[in-house]
Amino acid sequence: MMKEKPMSTRMPRRASAAAVAVALAASLSVPIAAQANSSDDPSLPALTPEQSASQSDSQKLRFVPGPKVEPGKPSVKTSAPQALAAPAPITSYNVAAVGSTWAGIEWVPPTDGGSAITGYQFRLSSGGQVVEEATINEAISSVIIYGLDPDTAYSVEIAAINAEGPAPFSAPIPFTTTHNSIDRIFGQNRFETAVRVSEDTFPAGVQAAFVANGLNFPDALAAAAAGGTFGGPVLLTAPTSVTQGVKDELSLLQPEYVFVAGGTGSVSESVYNQVAAYGTVGADRVAGVDRFETAAYMSTLWESTDTVYLASGINYPDALSGAAAAGFNGNPVLLTGRDSLPAVTAAALSHHAPSRIVVLGGTGSVSTTVLNQAKAAAGTNPTVQRLAGADRYQTGVAISKATFPDTRIPVLYVASGAGFADALAGAAAAGYNGGPMLLTAQGSMSAAVLAEIDRLDPVRVVVLGGTASVSDAVIAQIDGVLG
Repeated sequence: MMKEKPMSTRMPRRASAAAVAVALAASLSVPIAAQANSSDDPSLPALTPEQSASQSDSQKLRFVPGPKVEPGKPSVKTSAPQALAAPAPITSYNVAAVGSTWAGIEWVPPTDGGSAITGYQFRLSSGGQVVEEATINEAISSVIIYGLDPDTAYSVEIAAINAEGPAPFSAPIPFTTTHNSIDRIFGQNRFETAVRVSEDTFPAGVQAAFVANGLNFPDALAAAAAGGTFGGPVLLTAPTSVTQGVKDELSLLQPEYVFVAGGTGSVSESVYNQVAAYGTVGADRVAGVDRFETAAYMSTLWESTDTVYLASGINYPDALSGAAAAGFNGNPVLLTGRDSLPAVTAAALSHHAPSRIVVLGGTGSVSTTVLNQAKAAAGTNPTVQRLAGADRYQTGVAISKATFPDTRIPVLYVASGAGFADALAGAAAAGYNGGPMLLTAQGSMSAAVLAEIDRLDPVRVVVLGGTASVSDAVIAQIDGVLG
């Protein structure tokens, strides 16, 4: 059963670490250009690869406020003067919606004891044991609980709080999470959709956030692999203006660094200055003279890597699925032409000296000549693996099978294969959350992709974009194989 994904907020997950500047970019045999506003030193700060959310041992339960009570109606008032007291217990409540990893609970605010309700306490239990306690200091009437296990019976107790103290807890409210769930995440446009993806995925206190041009794809492809590796979102912008939603999200994320991908023709100086202000430690523009050099420069965020992904810089589909896989495995994506390996990409391969090169797409995207040039440039006689299918959809399946051999994965992302915008942000989230990015046509999903979803048996499927990008008929097809 598909449900619209509720909005989410985040709590800090990791403490800020002191960043150490390293001159990796300067060591490339072909110079990597840095923008003047970043500094005269072309090096980027050293980042720490984040453990994938799916690989973490700790359960990240979050209690997120639902709609606030209307102003002037904070609670049920008593009709006669009385001594102030704690609120009454909550007696009217409802399980509004349940997914595989989240549940929404709503209630009628109780009589407030003569003092306005200021918040609520929550006690979540499973198997007869309390697994989490939380307090939200807001006058609300619903909550969304994230980070639950699938196929699990829970109960939650709720108590209102006012100045006189907490009320007694309500009776336990039981619910059971589902085996699978399908959530659609979208906004009014590509910029807002990227913000919604970030809200759904990343906690406050990330070490990096990436901002890229949302009207073209190359710069954001390399940023998506970095986002999955280093645990930060890819937010999209127009070249000369940035939405308030993006700025609000950066304010909530509190990233240590903000990285802007691309030169001033992709993201203007004005936009750079606006988003750079949200980096709590600093900001940098990651840009070369073209898309190939920008990707090479982005790869210097990795102090070392044994694997490099190589994708077409001329077209996007193969790299969309590949960026998610690269981010999950903690590796960069470099870009190439079909029949010739750019000198700057060759220099980056020489710099990283990987023992393995993963080529994304068939010979129509990356020729055998380029494959051989890349192998020679690495200088380490690397193994080369080509992941390709008959079309963009089957290439995504091939990448998924190679990256996620096990079943029952935590999440799987689906986006339109006819456009790039939604998948750019989704690829970073997929890499971080430990799932593949699969592509679909707008009105119907191919049998090969459906079979891969069936094989993976994901806890959660996230469909990116509105019905103009991925129709409800596709969601029904996914629901059919999950059912």
